[in-house]
Order: sequence, then C-alpha cells, then structure tokens
Amino acid sequence: MRVEQGWTGVVLAGGRSSRMGRDKALIEWEGRPLLDRALDILQPQVDDLLVIGDPEKYGHVGPFVLADDIPGVGPLGGIVTAMRYAAHDRLLVLACDMPRVPAMLLEHLKQGSMTTETAFIPVCDGRVQPLVGAYHRRCRTAFEALIARGEWKVITALEQVQATFTQVCPGDQAWPIDMFRNINTPGDL
Repeated sequence: MRVEQGWTGVVLAGGRSSRMGRDKALIEWEGRPLLDRALDILQPQVDDLLVIGDPEKYGHVGPFVLADDIPGVGPLGGIVTAMRYAAHDRLLVLACDMPRVPAMLLEHLKQGSMTTETAFIPVCDGRVQPLVGAYHRRCRTAFEALIARGEWKVITALEQVQATFTQVCPGDQAWPIDMFRNINTPGDL
C-alpha cells in the first residue's frame, strides 16, 4: 500500500565506480563504508529505506536493497526504480558517495518540498545537486519518458517536471563547506 504522508529514503548505490576503480559504496571512509554512512544520514529523516544497487553486494544492510530496474542509465534509472517501489509518494534521495550531507540539509529539502509535487533540489550559483534531493513520485512518468528517448541526465529530467530549486551554498550561513563533496576517485579519499 502506498501512502501520501511519510517519506521513503533512497540511497543510490548502483554506479559503476569507474573512476574509483572499485565499488564506492563499500569503500571505508572515516571508518565506515560509504553505503552505511548514507543510510545513517537518511534513516532519522524517513519512515523507510531503499537502497538501489546490487542485492548480492549490498544485501548485508537489510532486505530493502533493490536491483535497478533500468540498469546502465545512471542515477535517473535508480530514481525511477525507487519511485516504483517506494512505500511513500515523497522520496528523499542521496547518492552513497556524498558522506558530508548534513541532517539540516535533508530537513530543509523535506520542508521545502511540501510546496511542490515534483522535486525540490539544492543549487549553488547555478550548480545543481540532483543526487541529494526531495522527489515526488509524480515525476516518474516524465522521467521514464526521457529514459525511453535515451536521455539519462537527471538535470534534463528536472527541467521536464519544472522542479523547484533552493539556493544552498557550502560555507554560506550555517551550511558546511564540504556538504556536497563527492568521493569519486582514490584521490578524494
């Protein structure tokens, strides 16, 4: 049963990790695997969790690991998969390679998303951060149509649903300077 109220937290862990040379989700950073850190960040903010990635690799974290229904199309495919299976219409999405996202950003996204039925996404001076955002299941049809046309960019998908953007810049006000830091290469560790 799907419920309008509540939130499903989604960790995107299905990437190829080609620049890293090994599975990023399982890399330890500051003593914990990136996947576990992402779950720790999301769990207090949501009612249930999904991990979109390989159940054989990540099944140890719980029964809520789902293979991507549309493999090979990047994060947009993972978001669509989560929209299909989420218990709630509102999803709080976080890429597993962003270990410094603070709880206050997730709270800000949840609060701001209550005024839209598409997506509420942080941006800093034009640089969009679509892999930490609040999405509504209503975006699914538009996202699936883009994938069917061979367009896989999340930013393009956000344009299709007229997403709302919130100016959030690292280092401004109380925002941590490294909150959008990605762990993509061995040098990032």
